[in-house]
Amino acid sequence: MFKIGEFSKIAQIPGSVLRYYDQIGLLKPAHIDKWTGYRYYSSSQLPRLHRILALKELGLSLEQIAQLLDEELSSNELRAMLTLRKAQVEQGLNEEMARLRQIEARLQFIESPYQPSFDIVLKNVPSQRYLSTREVLPNVDAAIDMMQGLIEILPVRLDASDLGHFTTVVHSETLETNRLDIELGVILLNSEAFSLSLADDRVLHASTLPAVEAMVTTVQMGGFENSCLSYGAIGQWVEENGYTIAGPGREVLIKPARLFDTDEVVTEIQFPVVAHKAMTR
Repeated sequence: MFKIGEFSKIAQIPGSVLRYYDQIGLLKPAHIDKWTGYRYYSSSQLPRLHRILALKELGLSLEQIAQLLDEELSSNELRAMLTLRKAQVEQGLNEEMARLRQIEARLQFIESPYQPSFDIVLKNVPSQRYLSTREVLPNVDAAIDMMQGLIEILPVRLDASDLGHFTTVVHSETLETNRLDIELGVILLNSEAFSLSLADDRVLHASTLPAVEAMVTTVQMGGFENSCLSYGAIGQWVEENGYTIAGPGREVLIKPARLFDTDEVVTEIQFPVVAHKAMTR
């Protein structure tokens, strides 16, 4: 048996919390000395205490925790709840890290608005067969989830030798992050026209991405949080070299991420352009 101070250290929880749990009947001492009033706890109470703390981490109130303990929540049920919570925490951490990287990218642009690290290339892009679906999505995460789903399923449904790079065409007139009008799909390496139905009721249709005589491009390393740098570099080049953007931009995924490692993503950003002189003819 342990005095409350000793049990507090063993359980790694403040004594004040143990006293409060005793007060509300959530975790009573194993023994209370009737002469001194000292509380004594047993190591056999640790599993119950850790159940309480685990359920508290899930965001449950102490009243809800007491009810679940009374209902004798099984270890498997608790593990399932904790696994779900773990996934939610990991997702939150990934989102916060993405925000941090975006802030760092914006600071970098502020400190050095001209980005020598981006090589801008003007090239001719031929027409390409494109198996895709166009949707208006509520946020960037939905677009990323949809692209990841296509990356996973299309190599299973189609011959991998027929699949080129996964490509996004951004049709939005302005970038409204809560209303993204984008087309997501993959470049087909053969010219056969067809459609493909997916398990989530989406249907991909084959079409042709038109040839572009003058496509200004740059390669972006890392996830979307670095976009302000790559897009900014393209914007500066277009303006300084007397061109005007002449159609929807494209993002060609050269190298996708593994799991949550967005640092290894490689994307080619593309914009069709025309020279000012060509526009005034």
